[in-house]
Amino acid sequence: MPFDNPAGDRSRRQPRFGKAVQRHAAQGTPAPSQPKVNGSAQQKHAQWLARASDAERSGDAVEAETCRQHAEHWFRVAHDRNDL
Repeated sequence: MPFDNPAGDRSRRQPRFGKAVQRHAAQGTPAPSQPKVNGSAQQKHAQWLARASDAERSGDAVEAETCRQHAEHWFRVAHDRNDL
């Protein structure tokens, strides 16, 4: 039978809500490198630009570009622009 579970393990069929997060925390997986940016769209834009300049000063060009892309997104949100 394809649906037969010889071990009788019911845990394989039950959802595991929140268990993945607990498992990563127990394994010592590092937390995200930067905290979440909070505030209005204008504040988020400014904070992402500040992160970009910090990353650039530390020599991380990839992180700086990522932060600039986030800043651009929040600029568009703040000014209600959906164009590319």
